Amino acid sequence: MTDTTTFVLVHGSWQGAWSWDGVRDHLRRHGHRVITPALPGRGAFDEDRSWIGHDDNVAAVLAAIDADADGPVVLAGHSLGGVTISQVADQRPERIARLVYCDAFVLEDGESAGDVLPEEFRGAIRELSGTRTDRSIPMPWEVWRANFVQTASEQLARASHQRLVPDPYRPVFEPVTLRRPVHRELPVTFVSFTQDLALPPGPGFWHPGMTGRLNGATVTQVDGDHEILLTAPELLADALHDAAMSRSA
Repeated sequence: MTDTTTFVLVHGSWQGAWSWDGVRDHLRRHGHRVITPALPGRGAFDEDRSWIGHDDNVAAVLAAIDADADGPVVLAGHSLGGVTISQVADQRPERIARLVYCDAFVLEDGESAGDVLPEEFRGAIRELSGTRTDRSIPMPWEVWRANFVQTASEQLARASHQRLVPDPYRPVFEPVTLRRPVHRELPVTFVSFTQDLALPPGPGFWHPGMTGRLNGATVTQVDGDHEILLTAPELLADALHDAAMSRSA
């Protein structure tokens, strides 16, 4: 790995490529190239998202890698973006220098994110999806403020919530297809956020919940909430930089 690395950063639910803006800027100060593809359905609030599945998300990231990246990349995913980066790596393992899961889902072949969600959260998602004809999932302000951006200023919390769009339903409950366990075969880092309250039982859902699926991969803990990419982007950027410089699996 050279000092200049190409990062491909995949956003999580309800957000778009914009959520990586602060992290991207800090990584560029480290001298890195940064690509932030937007997953489908991140346009108008009321657009139809019923058609969007894993294949569409994966295709968007593959297109970004194939069009803009030169050589192997560090592929990072936040939250539900972890589901996408695993499938991208499964299709292009030769293009991946390292996978980085940022409090992100680590799934096995045939498993869905819904399968590993706590029952109360899974039920809430299904209830929220019933409020929209395309079954997309809106993000309530109260949940965003209390569980996702609880360390943010009121101004940042409000401004970021206004940019959120309903999340497509299918990628949450559609099983993934993996030909190989890429999260155990490729170099992997998991970045864990110590104040993450997005899912019960708090930070433990991600670490050791998800990290336990990685066969001893490097785990980096960073002091922040689930949306640290918005609330403390420099800390996440430094963790990503350190991960890229790592030679260990």
